Amino acid sequence: MNEPLPKWNPEYGYRFANLPESVAGSSDSLFIVASFSGGGARASALSYGVLRELARTPIVWEGYSKKLVDELNIINALSGGSFTAAYYALHHDRIFHDFEYRFLRKDWESELRARILRNPSNWFRLWSPYFGRAHLFAELLDEALFEGATFQDLLSSDQRPIIFIHASDMATVSRFEFNQRQFDLICSDLSQMPLSVATASSSALPLLLSPISLKNYAGHCGFDPPAYLTALRHTSWGRRRATELKSYADPVKRPYIHLLDGGLADNLGMRSVLELSALLENIEASFELLGVKKVRKLVYLMVNAETDPDVSQYKLDEIPSLTRVLNSLVDIPINRYSDDTFELMGQAVTQWRAQLRARAKTDTSVFAPDADIYFINASLSELEDPEEMARVMRIPTNLSLTDSQIDQLLLAASKLIRNDKDFQRLLRDLEEEAAKTPFISQSSSVQ
Repeated sequence: MNEPLPKWNPEYGYRFANLPESVAGSSDSLFIVASFSGGGARASALSYGVLRELARTPIVWEGYSKKLVDELNIINALSGGSFTAAYYALHHDRIFHDFEYRFLRKDWESELRARILRNPSNWFRLWSPYFGRAHLFAELLDEALFEGATFQDLLSSDQRPIIFIHASDMATVSRFEFNQRQFDLICSDLSQMPLSVATASSSALPLLLSPISLKNYAGHCGFDPPAYLTALRHTSWGRRRATELKSYADPVKRPYIHLLDGGLADNLGMRSVLELSALLENIEASFELLGVKKVRKLVYLMVNAETDPDVSQYKLDEIPSLTRVLNSLVDIPINRYSDDTFELMGQAVTQWRAQLRARAKTDTSVFAPDADIYFINASLSELEDPEEMARVMRIPTNLSLTDSQIDQLLLAASKLIRNDKDFQRLLRDLEEEAAKTPFISQSSSVQ
């Protein structure tokens, strides 16, 4: 599924540094990092609703009139959220015209079931130990949504945001990211990989979809491991992440990497932020790695299509069905792990704010002297109406939703964004900045 990298070049490929900032689009100074959680089509709908709300929010930043969505720099996405992220990175504003009918309001489960059950040629393909249901899903996504697009197409656009699609390494249940920095470790060229394969890998929920396997070409491209992989780590997070990444260096022990649903390692998509900071030992170093300069406002936006266990399903004294048992084995650990990630992220933002205030103000710093951090929480549990929250929490995490369910999620997304206190604080601060800055022009991207 993945091509080898003939010769390693630290500046080659799908990297953040190769997507330059733009005064009319994404800048370094207003730096938004979003995460789109897993959760099937409900996660796709919620993340799409958040994008749409950001597109409806006009701002003036450093003299340029634009939409808040134009300032998206990075999207960490997995499972259901990866479809929205990949389509937005590929087509940008076009998503607001055709994503609903091309993806959200389409019955992907029936489409996939038809390919498995009604196509005899696929019966023979599925007998192969090298071809599974996730490969069929990737083919379906390629034909019906991504139309052959690869990561090279994202790179060729010269536009942010960069997307980091997350899957889970089956051997270590650790996060595997589809970016060239991760692919350098296995001497593979991400640019040639179809978006459909990455999103299918990120959505390969155990038993429903098969794993997708990549070949490890490590040792054949002249890759020089960065210092942060070999340095002594002072935190358990940093040591564990370094160990996970260094395991790819031995292609004899690990000739293949088998990928499952990204939610098994991190269903929020925010652990990458926490682990990178731990790996490099501070937040400033993580932005130096990206090549970012003079950040004035750093915004973390978490979109969480979480679920709430329905205990009413267990009223009978009968042995629960296999499906219900499997759902519990997946959903409950993911929910508990996500709660921990949210708490840790909140604590980290508080610490990072304190570090920014206490640090020495130098011209070489990644952060401007007046830098501030915002943490916007667009989680379904933040809905103010208990009945509405219970209603959307009951929407299933599959790939087929009714029009009514989609509309409920889109409305919830708007409310979550608009009612978030840090989102409101960000808009107030942007308005104050705009009043002090001479107006230069209106971005051509604003419609």
